[in-house]
Amino acid sequence: MKAEVAVVFDLGNVLLPIRLDLTYAAFANYTSYYSPEEIHHIIEQEALWVPYESGLESCDQFRDRLRSRFQMECTDSEFDHAFSALLLDFPVDVVELIQEVKASFPIYLLSNTSKIHSDRFLTNESLFSLFNQVHLSFEMGVSKPNQVIYQQVVDSNQLHNHQVVFFDDNHANVQAAWDFGWDAVLIDPSTSFTQIRNHLHQYVN
Repeated sequence: MKAEVAVVFDLGNVLLPIRLDLTYAAFANYTSYYSPEEIHHIIEQEALWVPYESGLESCDQFRDRLRSRFQMECTDSEFDHAFSALLLDFPVDVVELIQEVKASFPIYLLSNTSKIHSDRFLTNESLFSLFNQVHLSFEMGVSKPNQVIYQQVVDSNQLHNHQVVFFDDNHANVQAAWDFGWDAVLIDPSTSFTQIRNHLHQYVN
């Protein structure tokens, strides 16, 4: 007997286009010491967003830490606006895609994200109300690719006997999910919706 299938989506560059360079450039506007390219490099090399997205610090602590690291002069509101510059508009057909998938499978969201960002994108109720459950890293106390986060999704949704199909645009996240036992698919943001439909076709009876 074939296992039931559940589908787990990442958010950024899978369902929601993002451009990290816009945030790096916006941060650079508030400092005389670092270019957007240098900010990009430091954020990645020092994993500066990880503690915040893992729920290990507050919004105020995160803002203060990054303002200090890059010697930025900006208000909380200016910081939040710059930090959220990476969030683009949802594709017009994203709700249609999720409704299509939901017609065949239970669906879940699993995103490495923060309170500042989620306060902005969760306003799209027509999309997020479709998910059986929305899992956000900062609320879970852990972030991808730590396999603890995948176990939390399985346990909280009783997916132990399911084949989980997972779509993410980050190679490390996909590899960790694959090692965990999920059917994990690396998404190319330019062909995301086509990849999702094509891959799930094999699971539709």
